[in-house]
Amino acid sequence: MNYFNNITNLNEAKNLFRKLSIKLHPDTSGYDSQADFVAMYKEFKSLTNKLKFDTGFEADQDFNADKFYNIIKKFEGLTDIQISFVGSFIWLEDIKNGAMYEQKETIKGISIEGYNNARWARQKKNWYFSPVDYQQKGKSGKSLDQIKDTYGSQEFKTKQTFQLN
Repeated sequence: MNYFNNITNLNEAKNLFRKLSIKLHPDTSGYDSQADFVAMYKEFKSLTNKLKFDTGFEADQDFNADKFYNIIKKFEGLTDIQISFVGSFIWLEDIKNGAMYEQKETIKGISIEGYNNARWARQKKNWYFSPVDYQQKGKSGKSLDQIKDTYGSQEFKTKQTFQLN
């Protein structure tokens, strides 16, 4: 199967990979998707190795598909939380009220290479992971939606739990 046929750059490949990871991962797909997931991952890895030198950005040459996949895997156990990749930050937001609070210790225990430990943004009421080398220049007062508009965003939802009334 060719999952990445019309992909022309590294960012498109990463965005499609995030979507396909949720759709095809054996824990979230709803069917025995192990073979499909492995095939998609191999295709992603091969394509990104080729594309990472064609971006014009020196930082992209260090892109590693395995490292990227391992970041995505860190959030597997969470439920009812939206994961947003905003610029170089990773933000967590409630899908269901109180989901982040209920999983606070799990979130605090997530360790991602190259990122600071999870921090609570009191005004935005969300958890975030910032790059290790990030230097805060001052509080901007922007909402998370304003930050997403400025830097671009890709959202993914974790598994959701449902309550029967």
